[in-house]
Amino acid sequence: LCQLMELFVNLLIVICAGVPYSNNGGYRDLASLGGLYYYHFGGANAFTGADADRVKELDQLFHQLKRPPYVFTMAWGGVLMIYACAMLALGIFRVPYRWPPVLLGEALVNALIGLGYIPALAFYFIKLQETYDNPICKEREEMYKSKGHKGFECQYHGADVAGGLFGVLGVFVFILGAVLAVRAFRSVRERKKQTNEDNNL
Repeated sequence: LCQLMELFVNLLIVICAGVPYSNNGGYRDLASLGGLYYYHFGGANAFTGADADRVKELDQLFHQLKRPPYVFTMAWGGVLMIYACAMLALGIFRVPYRWPPVLLGEALVNALIGLGYIPALAFYFIKLQETYDNPICKEREEMYKSKGHKGFECQYHGADVAGGLFGVLGVFVFILGAVLAVRAFRSVRERKKQTNEDNNL
């Protein structure tokens, strides 16, 4: 169950990073076509001419700016999902029962991963804050705000916060996994010892 939790927590982290990564949020300049388009797709709230070109340029620059922390997060989550699947597969094929030291290796790696989440979370939020403090983001925010558009603020969004919360959960899940792996090692060792004694009798 703990290994399944490790898998799903990292899947959710990948999803939380993938949503803002894949969202270009580019301004669609339909109002510049004039006539019906102008009134239907924005009217006074639409960007036109040089403003439309500038806001599209800022959208592209901001998207490039915000990519690195999300790429790092998806890579980290993907690698840990593969690790969790590998440990789950070893358990299904009863490898830890045949070679109990595998459990000690899993406990050590889980503890390192659990502790590794802490600097990873710090890196994630520091980089995001640097992105939101960037003049590109500030100018983009002001341009959208001038036309009454919402949702372009330079602050943490729902997916950012959710990714952070799942990261905190990951710390506890992997440390719990390390504790359970040590307990499983002791249990398997005792069981094998008991089985050997019964065979000797």
